[in-house]
Amino acid sequence: MNKFSKKLTTALGVAVAAFTFINGTGYAAGSIEFTNSDTINSSYNRTNAVSFIKSYAAKPGYTTSPFTSYGGNSDGGDCTNFVSEVLHLGGGLGFHGTKGNNSNTVDWYYYGPHVPPSTQPRTSSWTGAHQFREHWGVVNGGGGKKAYQMIKYTNKDAVSSYNEIYSSLWNGDIIQYVDATGHTVHSQVVWNFANQTMNVAQHSTNDRYWGLDMGLRTELENRQDQGGHVVLLKIKKSGS
Repeated sequence: MNKFSKKLTTALGVAVAAFTFINGTGYAAGSIEFTNSDTINSSYNRTNAVSFIKSYAAKPGYTTSPFTSYGGNSDGGDCTNFVSEVLHLGGGLGFHGTKGNNSNTVDWYYYGPHVPPSTQPRTSSWTGAHQFREHWGVVNGGGGKKAYQMIKYTNKDAVSSYNEIYSSLWNGDIIQYVDATGHTVHSQVVWNFANQTMNVAQHSTNDRYWGLDMGLRTELENRQDQGGHVVLLKIKKSGS
């Protein structure tokens, strides 16, 4: 039985949500912001992405130069640096754009610790949560749309739609959190699911929040009374 079939047989409620997803009839509470070609990011290796996550989610993380610096202002964050490493170093996706350029919608790369025009540049979209969303998804309707699909929920709707979210995400997909002002504040990556439990991995500037043991349902419940949104970035269509 493949992973998709396993998801469909867990429980009646999950099966209904998954049936809706499979047949393309939409999401009960989530807003599909865009959907790309079925072949986009087809080379993304979800198995290798998970192996990378298991190896480097905990301290000290990936310590091989040059990916060790993630900035310290609005265009830098350890959580998004880790997510970008998962996509590139783990999943095998190539850099986007042109070295030396720093357009959030076009460029995504890491050659060194500084934003252009440094000779060892990294893009804001590699390390900044908000810029990452603008590159792989959309912000206020505009963006690079480099993922296969982006789905958005309010924080409250995400909790009641957990089964729907569980049915639609795969290992190696990205979850981001947007505050009430519309600013993206955090990035996580899915690495495990079984028996209605989906686990996410993350890094953070707070040492307490590194690791693999975060359950997505708990993460969503902790944010449900906060204004804002949850953004799902499905990197490719296939779950394999």
